[in-house]
Amino acid sequence: MRTKKQIVSAHPQTRELTPLEYVILGFLAIKPQSGYDIINNFELGVYRASASTGSIYPVLKRLEKLELIGSTLEVVYETRPRKVYTLRPAGEQLLDEWLRRPPSMQEVIEEYDIAMHKFLVAEYRLSRAEVLEWLDAYEQVVTASLALRSAIIKATRGEGLSLHAQLINRAMEFEIDARLAWIKDSQARLRSTL
Repeated sequence: MRTKKQIVSAHPQTRELTPLEYVILGFLAIKPQSGYDIINNFELGVYRASASTGSIYPVLKRLEKLELIGSTLEVVYETRPRKVYTLRPAGEQLLDEWLRRPPSMQEVIEEYDIAMHKFLVAEYRLSRAEVLEWLDAYEQVVTASLALRSAIIKATRGEGLSLHAQLINRAMEFEIDARLAWIKDSQARLRSTL
């Protein structure tokens, strides 16, 4: 089971950041961005992650209050001023700790987009060896999830599952197989460029 790290700040409340907060820290690790830029990253980025536009600005405000990010007002000729957010050292440290955490079963099963975001941001924050270590750990968890899924399917074949339920189980197997193929390909490509 994954251990939770807590933020210790000058503020009396300490808590684990949400996946959305980590994702936003990751976007800012790539480059300083406005709230509008971050919203576009969610909608048009390399992969699609889910976040409502109404949730982004409150998260930015919380992260700024926790002193994990900072902002400056940018005024461009003949346009409205906009706030541009940057990652602060405390945010960098917290983000790097999150990126180095081995993937959990929850990330494999329920939060695939979060795992892909970690991989994307790792290119900017971690060494190649650390990324490969993370991929190796991800492979172990995905393999374990495939074994678990196969055991569930085997145990329930004679339990009167509807055809649609059986097909959904099969789709999940295909999805896990595709992730394993992606992991193997990624490991090979990253190792070949060392």
